Amino acid sequence: MKFNKNIFTLKKPLLVGICNFTPDSFSDGGKTFSRSSALKYINLMVKDGAQVIDIGAESTRPNSMPITYNEEINRLSKILPYLDYKKYLVSVDSYKIETQEYALKKGAHIINDINGGSNELYELTKKYNSGLFLMHKRGTPKDMQKKLNPKTNMVKEFDKFIQKRLKILNKMKINLKKVWFDPGVGFGKTLEQNLQLMRSLRKYSDINLRVLLGSSRKSWINSIDPSNADQRIGGSLASVGHALQQNVDTFRIHDVKETNQMIKVLKALNK
Repeated sequence: MKFNKNIFTLKKPLLVGICNFTPDSFSDGGKTFSRSSALKYINLMVKDGAQVIDIGAESTRPNSMPITYNEEINRLSKILPYLDYKKYLVSVDSYKIETQEYALKKGAHIINDINGGSNELYELTKKYNSGLFLMHKRGTPKDMQKKLNPKTNMVKEFDKFIQKRLKILNKMKINLKKVWFDPGVGFGKTLEQNLQLMRSLRKYSDINLRVLLGSSRKSWINSIDPSNADQRIGGSLASVGHALQQNVDTFRIHDVKETNQMIKVLKALNK
């Protein structure tokens, strides 16, 4: 399948390794906020089984402050030219159209938009023959955990989110095999709403829609078992294993080696 200028054969499950090119990520606190450390970490994730590398230059953790697109592009300019676009798929995590276009011009294959996409992004998707990760969220990273509404049926809301975008994507004749819908675990949802979403994912795979699950190391795990971000591998793996049972096959994760090992063991047990 062609993404931008490169052709890839996607293997399932598809592991999307996270590289935070920021000084203030919730999960690693800036450990890969230099070109050398980022490239070393990216190569390690690819070796461990990641087919996609998702690079973000702005933290979207709860209570985080946004940065300008100029600052975001400046950060990305220090890493994007040095990636191997023929070896692995590159996703850029940005909701700003200026940054999205910059990334695609540099060769990025997928745009990961926490705002769930826009008409301008869809036009770029057609122009560059690229892919989309479209996430559902409520509020902004700065205020999303302050405006929770426990009464909202989040599964129905996610359904509406998907249907609204499918209508536009189909009208624009965008290849849905290169579009993934992300339920946005942790983005403006209570623990129960996060769990409801993760329990409902089979319905989308049953109608051949691609789902991207990004549950890795997030605070929903802390709500079940108090723990720091780097102590949530067990909970992260549990959510991936549960999603695999629902035929979800794409995961945005921090712990590539451990996730890949868990999947291999599950496959062996299920033979």
